[in-house]
Amino acid sequence: MNYHKKAAAFAISLLICLNVTPVFAYADNEENINHDDEIMLIDEDDSEIPVATTDTSDSLSADGFTYTVDDDGFAHITGCTLTDTDISIPESLDGIKVTEIEAGAFIDSTVEKLHIPATIEYISSENPFAPCINLKEITIDGNNENYCVNDNVLFTKDMKKIVHYPAKKDGTSYTIPDGVEQIGVAALAETSLTEINVPDSVNEIDRHAFSFNEKLKKIDLSKTSVEKVDTMAFINCTSLAEVLLPESLTEIGLAAFFGCESLTEIELPSQLVVIDQSSFAGTAMKSVRIPDTVTYIGYCAFGYDAEENPIEDFVVIGKAGSAAETYATDTDEEYDIANDFEFLTTEAADAEEEYLAMNPITSSDGEYEYSVLDDGTCSLLFCVSMDDIITVPSEIDGYKVTEIYKGAFIASNATKIILPDTVKTIGEAVFSENIQSITIPASCTEIQETEPFITCMSLKEINVEGEGDGAYSSQDGVLYNKDKSTLIVYPVQKSDKKFTVPSSVKELAMSAFCYNEIIEDVDLSSVEKIGSYAFEGCPSLKNVKLSKDLNFVGTNAFMGCTSLESVRLYDKVETIGDYAFGYAYDAELAQSIANGETEQTDPYSVIDGFKMYVTEDTLAYQYAQFCGIETVTDTVAIGGKNVDKNFLYVIGGIVGAVILAVIGVFTGKAINKKKKSKKGKNVDDN
Repeated sequence: MNYHKKAAAFAISLLICLNVTPVFAYADNEENINHDDEIMLIDEDDSEIPVATTDTSDSLSADGFTYTVDDDGFAHITGCTLTDTDISIPESLDGIKVTEIEAGAFIDSTVEKLHIPATIEYISSENPFAPCINLKEITIDGNNENYCVNDNVLFTKDMKKIVHYPAKKDGTSYTIPDGVEQIGVAALAETSLTEINVPDSVNEIDRHAFSFNEKLKKIDLSKTSVEKVDTMAFINCTSLAEVLLPESLTEIGLAAFFGCESLTEIELPSQLVVIDQSSFAGTAMKSVRIPDTVTYIGYCAFGYDAEENPIEDFVVIGKAGSAAETYATDTDEEYDIANDFEFLTTEAADAEEEYLAMNPITSSDGEYEYSVLDDGTCSLLFCVSMDDIITVPSEIDGYKVTEIYKGAFIASNATKIILPDTVKTIGEAVFSENIQSITIPASCTEIQETEPFITCMSLKEINVEGEGDGAYSSQDGVLYNKDKSTLIVYPVQKSDKKFTVPSSVKELAMSAFCYNEIIEDVDLSSVEKIGSYAFEGCPSLKNVKLSKDLNFVGTNAFMGCTSLESVRLYDKVETIGDYAFGYAYDAELAQSIANGETEQTDPYSVIDGFKMYVTEDTLAYQYAQFCGIETVTDTVAIGGKNVDKNFLYVIGGIVGAVILAVIGVFTGKAINKKKKSKKGKNVDDN
């Protein structure tokens, strides 16, 4: 058995639009659809493709029509043998009232003008007029209570569903009336329209609805509330170059845009869940960006031509670990499918697009790629040099270097990079994990990163040198803002075990000491605000002296400081973020939780033996109580030790008594001395 081919299975599936009644595995009961089922399997030796037709074994015939009689005694038209171009459906056949028109009634019909009588109560939802490729005009008896014609187009009486637009109707543009909610099966198929305007009221698009509109160039569904673009809805719309989909869309049906050979790109909505097989096969797309919400992608959905040959260099973009990444290399032995597409994460694709938009130029010496900015200066985009020490020039090809673009040195092996004094801006993630020393000019006014140098896991020093009106300063290899009121980065490999922040420092920036495994003792006596993740992953940290003026501690501030046995917090603290103190993070447990392998829901746990020295009824006390952290109250810090206040009271009493005793002794001696002096005086007087 071979997997379906365009000339075979798709033709079978499209017979609704050509000459037969559709009888498909994906018919009305969508709950029975298996997305792994094939459209059609064809035996290699089959000389003919089986054709699905309406069962006419019980049919009667009269006046050029075949019909059946239902249990209520009414006639259902099942076929038409008339070759006329102007056909009126009769109100009765053999004296039996005609009330329905079934799906295959007008297969191979040559009709150009069709009249529908008042007796018709139901027209098959499969659209019996779809095969009428020469139809120009539809009229209907004004007394029909179920259907009407508006502008030569057939609708349900309430104008909520468009049933059929004649294939040869005059005009190249059509606006579906406001209030229409459903576009029926093949309702606007195989027309000569170049423009179809869809109103906001539409919420349902049935299969083959716009199929074979070879002149249609654009379709805008963005303001509708459609949740599914059904099977083959736009198949072989060969001129369709622009498609705007609604945010309500959750499913794109089988082969929905198959053969839309002018379609080069499409923005998939953010709530999309299902993309069925061959949905975009046979298009001109060279890449696709798939939302994180998508959980199912059928085989050959993207990256295949109309003959199901893979498109060379096709790129799939999506979230790492998502259905998009799976699809890029997915295989299906049963159908001999083996995808081998390039996969890019969304972040990587965004970065690449942004980079290319910068119009990169290779420097004359081949060392750099740069982009000329609007002010006539340049941005250094990428460094090609593999030198261990790189001193960036102040000019490249005559353009002053004022900006270092994000990722510029990310592939560099350099351990030391010196930036020129012309640089004003440094982008995100500029440096690689190999960098040990960075020199920033005093002219630098902006580092465009929330957590500067967080990935520089070998960094030992950051120095700000020269003169300028920039925003940064340094001291002993530590990066600060200009006035040293904020400590921005303490390098992850700085070798000092003890560190005291300068007295000017009031704030530690986010991730300031993050992942430093060397630091053991820090004095933060002047710091009033500690940013989130400031000391996360500092396992050697044993002692922290916090300020009495500390008022803010961010999320995960001391997460994973497993050697830190206790902290003392004072009553000015107003904010403590989640997991700020006393917690460890179990990465393996987190993965097990993500994989559904455990009933546990929290990979964070309180470190055994961790204590918080606090005052009752303070925020710090409440935090500890909420987290189940041991608290110690009624103590004071003396000489780096926590001393119980009651003990101090006792000691104070003893010391007081001793002092009083000493005072008493000296007082007694003074009194005795005074008495002796007085006594001596009296003797002399005598």
